[in-house]
Amino acid sequence: MLQRVPFFPRTRTSAHFERAFRRCLFKNTKNTHTSSFSKSVSSKGKMTTPITKAATTSASSDEEARKPGVASNAEMLNFLEQNQDASKKIVIVDARNPDFSVEPSDELYGSINGKFPIADCGTEKRPNAINVPFDRTKKALSGSNVDILQTFEKDRAIITHCGGGGRGQKSKEWLEKEGFTNVVNGGGPQVSELWDMFGHL
Repeated sequence: MLQRVPFFPRTRTSAHFERAFRRCLFKNTKNTHTSSFSKSVSSKGKMTTPITKAATTSASSDEEARKPGVASNAEMLNFLEQNQDASKKIVIVDARNPDFSVEPSDELYGSINGKFPIADCGTEKRPNAINVPFDRTKKALSGSNVDILQTFEKDRAIITHCGGGGRGQKSKEWLEKEGFTNVVNGGGPQVSELWDMFGHL
């Protein structure tokens, strides 16, 4: 029987990460030997790269279908684990556009009646999130909240996302051109395995 290994200090937020990751892990390795799991955790409880062939080649259909640049489950878990500094909370950049005439696809999840409204940014539902739409014409993040981004340290941990990760990747690349060095593309609500890890932030 597998013993429960604590991945993070037991806080409400870290427990959420752990539960989300375990769902992803067991989904991704259900057809592999259980040693894949044990080899992915060091004696100190930190994630390491699994060394078995089955573990390295196993991927969920969710991961296989992701857009270019969207983080893998392991990459997101590592990013969250490495950036738990309470003094510099992770910033979530929601690149979706609240003007659905410009980005009609954002209405599905992002409208007030959607499952994950853009309007939740900055509320108790998503306290770390700010809405900074990616402008396809300007090829840049736009709107008044861009000024807020410029107040952050260049090593501030940032997760970008849109609906599925296309504009999330463009936003990541734009931020990196602006000098930010600690950015990951979280995809968006359509990438459910990643969204479970950070969508509440």
